[in-house]
Amino acid sequence: MRVPGLRYRDEWLPNFFPAKQVGPDHFVRLSRTGAMQLLSGAENAQLDEISMDEALFERLEQTSHLITAQNSSRVLEDLKRWHDRTYAGPGLHIVVLSKRCNLNCTYCHMNPENISADSKRFDMQPDVADAIIRFALGSPAPFLGFEFQGGEPFLNFEGMKYFVEEARRQNEAVGKRLRFSVVSNLMVATDEHIAYCKENRINVSYSLNGPEDIHDSFRVTRSGAGSFRKVMERLSHFRDRFPGVLSASPLCVVGASNAKELKRTIDFYHAEGFKDLAILKLKALGNARKEKLPFDIQDFLHYYLDALDYIYEKNRQENENYSERVVRVVLAKILQSTDTGFVDWRNPVGDFGSAITYDHDGEILPSDEARSMRSEFGLGNVKGTTYDALIRNKATFRSMNLSLRDRDPQCRECAFNPYCGVLPVLDYARTGDATPRPHASEECLQTLAVVEWVLRKLVEDPIPLLRMMPGMDAALVEMANGLPTEPSSQAMPPMLSVQSG
Repeated sequence: MRVPGLRYRDEWLPNFFPAKQVGPDHFVRLSRTGAMQLLSGAENAQLDEISMDEALFERLEQTSHLITAQNSSRVLEDLKRWHDRTYAGPGLHIVVLSKRCNLNCTYCHMNPENISADSKRFDMQPDVADAIIRFALGSPAPFLGFEFQGGEPFLNFEGMKYFVEEARRQNEAVGKRLRFSVVSNLMVATDEHIAYCKENRINVSYSLNGPEDIHDSFRVTRSGAGSFRKVMERLSHFRDRFPGVLSASPLCVVGASNAKELKRTIDFYHAEGFKDLAILKLKALGNARKEKLPFDIQDFLHYYLDALDYIYEKNRQENENYSERVVRVVLAKILQSTDTGFVDWRNPVGDFGSAITYDHDGEILPSDEARSMRSEFGLGNVKGTTYDALIRNKATFRSMNLSLRDRDPQCRECAFNPYCGVLPVLDYARTGDATPRPHASEECLQTLAVVEWVLRKLVEDPIPLLRMMPGMDAALVEMANGLPTEPSSQAMPPMLSVQSG
């Protein structure tokens, strides 16, 4: 009963990856190795029939949507490649140089101390820095990024210099590649500080929460004064005096009070010369919890997706290359053969496995967000343990294990499973239970919303979307010009229908 040109079910085992309609005649299926296929309705239906067209069979065999005798070993190699960053060891090490801060931002989740607090108690001391460096160098990752945070890390500038120089000294015996960065509010930063960062190739990132009225409603001094004018003055000065040191992507936290102003905020950033930004939903931690600032995820998604539409249209109408961080992460998941290095949005999440946080006194935490919940998530002090000892303790990977999205039947049946990323630490902060809830946890809902948004734009008109990948617009536009403009049964070009190598 076989017909030439068809392939039958005794030649392949289906990988049961659910389908999701993302266009008039477009259905997406993602493999567990992150490979994406966009299928027409007729093609999608063939996965539920006893035979399929040979051309479709060959496409799905190539991307491991089908398991055959020819591709079974490669499918496992693709799986290992997709999880390269999951088991390579922690590459990001967040180091809290000081708990003191000159600001008392309404949404700060760090529970900062006043700038006048005892520096010996709340600034990282050399013995703690030594222990952190030994611990980090004991991990297997060949590349280590140390990110200095606070409070305000420049309040412990001498500690920063000591850490950088000691890390390089200890690394002489190990030979890892080291990178340093710092997260600052810029207000206490001086020319000496930024000159040192430039000389030592330390990238400086910062928060700029939009126009003056919006920024000053969140980022305030201990006396309640706004910080906008001082930050803008320092930003302009450092950009001119030390080009290339400051990050090109400001961080913008969104709460109920400024969600409706996202378009105005985007225009403000654009006028200031920024090509991309990171839109962050306010987290129910620290000061935000005390001030009862959190707001509903559905309200956030309404304004956030509207803002993405605004950026997308700006790219379409003005031939811009304006971008937003989460969208770039989704595009990276589609186009790369490994999951992204963005530790907050992976399956499983990067808690301890890919990133470790060290508080000012050496307390080890699985994530930055856990700092205000040390009693629940603390893993011990860096002076009293080793990396080898902690990775042998299953409790170390509690939040990472809880983040696995094959734990729940609903998640196993979700079309976007491979691209998911939930944060058990934040679930605990919101509900008192660290177990993520399918279609209820905020990170799950954001994944569903933004991945679908990206895929629908990819079908509708991919060029403005693909321009959100910095440095790739020429190649991506050329590739996108080959996409059909009308719904058809033809597959998308190989770079979008299968993973790029």
